[in-house]
Amino acid sequence: MPQQLRRGTMSHSLSAKSDQLAFDWLDPDRDELARLAKQFIDEVMRLPKNAIALVSCGKNKKDTKSIASELYTSPRFRMSINLISRLQKRAFILSAKHGLLTLAAQVAPYDVNLSTFDEEKRFQWRSAVLSKLNRHKRDSSVVILLADDDYATPLDEGLRSTGFKVINPLTGLSNSARLLFLKACHHYLDRIGSIEELYAIFDRLHAAGHVKPLKEALGGALPDQGVYFFFDPAEKTVFSDVLPRLVRVGTHGVSAGSRATLRDRLRTHLGTSDGYGNHRSSVFRLHVGEALIRRDGLRDRYPNWGIGQNLSGVERDKERPLEKVVSEIIGNLSICCIAVADKSAKESARSVIERLSIALFTELLLPIEVPGRLWLGLHSKHDVIAKTGLWNLRDAGSKADLSIPRTINARLIKSGVLGS
Repeated sequence: MPQQLRRGTMSHSLSAKSDQLAFDWLDPDRDELARLAKQFIDEVMRLPKNAIALVSCGKNKKDTKSIASELYTSPRFRMSINLISRLQKRAFILSAKHGLLTLAAQVAPYDVNLSTFDEEKRFQWRSAVLSKLNRHKRDSSVVILLADDDYATPLDEGLRSTGFKVINPLTGLSNSARLLFLKACHHYLDRIGSIEELYAIFDRLHAAGHVKPLKEALGGALPDQGVYFFFDPAEKTVFSDVLPRLVRVGTHGVSAGSRATLRDRLRTHLGTSDGYGNHRSSVFRLHVGEALIRRDGLRDRYPNWGIGQNLSGVERDKERPLEKVVSEIIGNLSICCIAVADKSAKESARSVIERLSIALFTELLLPIEVPGRLWLGLHSKHDVIAKTGLWNLRDAGSKADLSIPRTINARLIKSGVLGS
């Protein structure tokens, strides 16, 4: 289990059972909990569906007989059981009174706490639970523990000794940190869901002929104002069977009074009609060229790349071979554009859509999917680009708004590009 999950606790043995003294101020912070949540979800999503999840019961219960999955009402239990359901894994409930419960078992309210058990009674409870779990070992060798320490600690070693792999993400966290961790897990899954929604929109745009190579797009009709999305044909994504991975989001002239059009911006990214271009007018070109320099060891040939606006014509001519390669790379990308007609301003609708789209893919610099091992951006001098898989710096890592796919879909319906 990652060491980070253990660092936030102090514990000592007070009796035959191990009592934990947790100090909230030693817990991982929210950003670290979000990283650990991503790590946990990514790991669980790679497991077979028949992996077993164990969720400990809670003190808070309904006052009438109910099925086990609905009897317990604490936020920790509800978030845990819902998380396992979203991850499509088989779950059992650990009950102090009943041992191992199926989710559908009918259970009457009771007041039994495992922490009150003496050593012998605890051993009997542990043996009974392990015996039942071993019957399922032919189906799965992985157990996910989302359980309080009173339940997890006695079982962890026993599960491992009988050949189970144990994933126990809550160990070492205080109760408050566990709730934050579970919330972070749900938020990460919500991000995945929103990205699925957005790719579904992109797929519809592709089917309608609105996703094209950049050169082809510039040869046709484009909205005067809008937001653009670049896709790299060399990159795969799990979110679409017809489109490659998204690698850049952008817009144009959002400074007050700017008259730049979407076409102007895309032409600057692509370069000139003779196949060259000017990276000092396009940060996208700047990033791509810099990555090429770093990947291919070209610094001696292009020492002034990205430096200054007033180089002599001779110096600029020396950069033309690299400008041409950059134009070829960007020209091979596919693009779709979302029409957004508004006044140029820092908080214009175009600016907001751009910012929130970037954030959805990069929140806390925790991308939902990583770039392929040959992606050029991995050689960027900016860790943000290499880590997130997007040729974007501004707004990368900022807080995501999960409603952005619906905002984009509404814009497309309003412009008549997609039907409702």
